[in-house]
Amino acid sequence: MNAGMTMQVDEKSDAIDIRLSHLSQLFDNVDPSPFREGRLTAGAEEYFLKRVEAQPKNQPVRIVIHLPAKEMTRSPPVDVAAALTEHFAACAAGESKRIREAIRTWRQAALIGFVMLSICLFLAWHISNNLPPRPMTRILQESFVILGWVSVWKPIETFLYELLPPGKRRRQHLLLRLSSADVVVSWSPFAGQNCG
Repeated sequence: MNAGMTMQVDEKSDAIDIRLSHLSQLFDNVDPSPFREGRLTAGAEEYFLKRVEAQPKNQPVRIVIHLPAKEMTRSPPVDVAAALTEHFAACAAGESKRIREAIRTWRQAALIGFVMLSICLFLAWHISNNLPPRPMTRILQESFVILGWVSVWKPIETFLYELLPPGKRRRQHLLLRLSSADVVVSWSPFAGQNCG
């Protein structure tokens, strides 16, 4: 997080409580024209994801942002709550699209791989049954078997190590929770200052 930005949790409500000196501590682009939504800094996005992951899954998300009153007079005005939830909604949609694309690509690779495996195993069987038993016949037969299994290597690897782990879906779920968060912006002349 940027210097001057403190993030605390309100123990009573378990809300994510953030005190800022200025909006640029939260957003990379404070003036989001021509787009309505602002782009969160990478540090802020990861902080929100970690905080929501630590909360119970059935608990609604509440974010309280404290800003100095001078930020309210910014021109053009920024709807912080809408920018925050729209950012997470766009991220969730992007994550969903990436997951769908990965599954579509995997299906195509799996189809090609298993068709190739079938052809190679058929050819290996055909060679072993129709050619005389010689070392060259055995080499040719084993070559087709190996080629067939290599053709399904990538689809199996993708399924086991990219599609099967729950990490991507968990991130998408967290982003969806954040996109429906109750965001409250509090304007205060003392926001962003640490009280000792």
